[in-house]
Amino acid sequence: MTRVLFLAESFHPVLGGGETQLRRLGRALVSAGDAATVVTRRGEPSWPARDEVEGIRVCRVPPAGPSRRGKYLMVPAALGAVAAEARRHDLLVVRGTRVLGLPGLVAGRLAGLPVVQQPEINGELDGEVFTWGKPWGRGAAGHAVRGLVALRNLWLRDADGFVAMSARIREEMIGAGVAPERVFLIPHAVDTGRFRPASAEEARALRASLGLPAAGLLIAYTGRLLRGKGLETLLDAFATLASEDPGLHLVLVGAGEGLLSIEDELRRRAGEGGLAGRVSFAGRTERVFDWLRAADLFAFPSLFEALGISLIEALACGLPSVASRTGGIVDIVEDGRSGLLVPPADAAALAVALRSLACDPARRTAMGQAARERALLRFDDADNLSRYRALFSEVAARGCRRGRRP
Repeated sequence: MTRVLFLAESFHPVLGGGETQLRRLGRALVSAGDAATVVTRRGEPSWPARDEVEGIRVCRVPPAGPSRRGKYLMVPAALGAVAAEARRHDLLVVRGTRVLGLPGLVAGRLAGLPVVQQPEINGELDGEVFTWGKPWGRGAAGHAVRGLVALRNLWLRDADGFVAMSARIREEMIGAGVAPERVFLIPHAVDTGRFRPASAEEARALRASLGLPAAGLLIAYTGRLLRGKGLETLLDAFATLASEDPGLHLVLVGAGEGLLSIEDELRRRAGEGGLAGRVSFAGRTERVFDWLRAADLFAFPSLFEALGISLIEALACGLPSVASRTGGIVDIVEDGRSGLLVPPADAAALAVALRSLACDPARRTAMGQAARERALLRFDDADNLSRYRALFSEVAARGCRRGRRP
């Protein structure tokens, strides 16, 4: 049995892709006979400080509330919780290196625990995540930020193992000086039994139960309704298509949260002009698979994405996808085979790609079958779990690179 201690900025009941993946992994570890504990921030005062979620022990630390500064202010309490939990565990896995990477490594070393670092998005190790979209990113200030990131990496790369969810992130790690043999490429995975294609009859029944149009082609997006997800671009593209085809409908599955939420803006735009009645908002749900299985086509226009668990779920449901050519998305969608890739923030290109699939049922069917095959081959939960267990067992057996726990 391997006893794994996770340190993460957020966890259940937050429904983001990373949080969902961590919950799924922890549940699978417990089911396989291992132990999992998550130290995270208490996002809302009503959430218990000590909890158990599907066999996963959860320790939530202050400060409570939705403040963006909370992820920084949580660090002292989180490190104290790691120190208190250390002797019950065999290794520490730090999810996200932007805030918790270096403090987590220090806490693990002080406790004698081997440490595995797992960036949540691309750009964490080369500094792009700190300068992306900033007007000063290419100037002296951006150069200084990247220099500080490189300095941090001199210590961060000392961790005992690294998990890269995409080839892009693996390249970043090696570029930062991490030894290739300590980098494990393990993409996110899904339950391909729950996320599976629907028959025509099942899709009709799901549409009826979800209040979706019975006829016409349904395009779906799943994920949080946040700035940076390209949803403004999606509405622009869909507005073009909606004016051409009265049978098209778009459903946005998810909700906005925090300062980056654009849900109100999206709802306002969806109620105007030619989009009125053509866009549905499903809200926050844990039954994402129902909405995907009712759809015909998946759109994922994110501007900056490490991998995209939502995209993997769509593949598993046999949906052809139109997605942005960015980050780890290129590891998921085989352009021209299981979906189409377009430049980020290009509404015209997105509209062209969506139109080409909307007008070609045979191509959608072929791409959907290829998508399902790819999900089974590369993104199935069972294979994902065996790779994580092998990694955790190996790192725990090796112990710390800077000395073992007394």
